Amino acid sequence: MSTRTRLLLLAVLLPVVSCVLGADQALTFPTFVEGEASFPSALNLAPVFSGNYGLVASGDTLYYMELRHGRIHGKLPAGGVITGLAASDSRVFVVHDDVLFSADGFEVSASCTLPCEAEAVTLCGDSPVVLLNDGSLVLYNGSDLSPAATCSPDSGIAYIQGFPGILVTGYTDGRLVSLSVPAFSVIAEEQLNGSLVFMAGGGPENLLFSTDEWNEVAVCSPLDLKIQVMFTFSETPASASSDSDMSCIYAVCPDAGIQVCLSNGEIAWRTRDFGRTPMVTVSGDCEQALVAEDRSVTLLLQ
Repeated sequence: MSTRTRLLLLAVLLPVVSCVLGADQALTFPTFVEGEASFPSALNLAPVFSGNYGLVASGDTLYYMELRHGRIHGKLPAGGVITGLAASDSRVFVVHDDVLFSADGFEVSASCTLPCEAEAVTLCGDSPVVLLNDGSLVLYNGSDLSPAATCSPDSGIAYIQGFPGILVTGYTDGRLVSLSVPAFSVIAEEQLNGSLVFMAGGGPENLLFSTDEWNEVAVCSPLDLKIQVMFTFSETPASASSDSDMSCIYAVCPDAGIQVCLSNGEIAWRTRDFGRTPMVTVSGDCEQALVAEDRSVTLLLQ
């Protein structure tokens, strides 16, 4: 075959290849693998974003994974197995056993002893709220970790998610209850069809959740808990994360991998490269995503 014939054939095939591979369609969410880090213990908490870092809890140590290349820049021994992690751009809050502490940089800035062991921690604005294993909720001052308010709701809380001035609690029986903070008074309540599978925040104004009766991720405002939109997937998502603008939802579907659904309902990307039930966290600006599986975390960029 002559050189001229090869060039002509290539010119004919290139548009077809570009169309098949989607090369002419810019992806507007993180899919490019920039780096990966391994850790000594299996990860049982999703990573969180804080400033220039992705924070990873592995056993009794908090690791700081930088968001340009995925390298570990520092670590902070917690003193016990970390069971809860929450962060803003400037402050980090960690719980283990019956201890809550805040970190500034790579060092502990304040700590306190809890009334009993902690199940989880979330942020309501700048203040952490801790779910204790006796079912009670305690709001702490974000600066010195002094207790500010306590609530003992009905038993059965499985999930907590904080927003500025609001705490949403999710119960094992499928109830959602929105509480004002610091008063802990009820703002709204909804009974869902089925049991909650997960609950997460999508920026400061959106709550994401699903039940075992759906194959959708529902989105509502924490103010009224009324469903505003539902993103449909191939099966019930085990977990999900989104950016602040809800431009895309990363859902973990155990039998189908990670799937990304755009705001128009299109499943625009899917992969099975990260195991059966990884944990995914998307940054608020949709520039990065962190995927945790077993003992590793992968950094994805746009």
